[in-house]
Amino acid sequence: MRSVNAGAAIAVSMPVMLLLSACSGEITPERAAAAYPPQPVIFPLQPPVPQVGNAPGGVRTALVRWFSEAGYKDFQVEALAEHAKIESGFRPCAAAPGLRYTYQWGGARLRRLQEFAGSGGSCPPLEKQLAFADSELRNEPAYSCFWNATTRSAALAALRRGFGGGSC
Repeated sequence: MRSVNAGAAIAVSMPVMLLLSACSGEITPERAAAAYPPQPVIFPLQPPVPQVGNAPGGVRTALVRWFSEAGYKDFQVEALAEHAKIESGFRPCAAAPGLRYTYQWGGARLRRLQEFAGSGGSCPPLEKQLAFADSELRNEPAYSCFWNATTRSAALAALRRGFGGGSC
């Protein structure tokens, strides 16, 4: 009976000793890396805008890329680009009396853009302006006509009415 108990004690103690030996020793970078698998890359909600400076061609390219990567249809992207050309000539910091920036925001919309961008009255980065335009289009019922359009010209007309006047 005594030999069975001794055998059982040895059998139970072997896994415990193996566990303890696995825990002992120095933690090297290799051991630490093996213990923690790589984490997935989390992409931002809005696509990044490449650094383009203020050249109109670069701003147009960045705008088209941003809205395309945000899931807009090609004709919607083209309408948004045309609207930016009309409003500001693709100048992100354009200013006119009472109106500012790429889409010439004014009044309460301009204040909301500045709050959204955290720009404190200075020209927000193009990326923030495009994200704010996207937020307006997706969340304001006044812009539903843009989403109901099926051609570039109809989408542009909707933007001219909606972004400019705030309603369809």
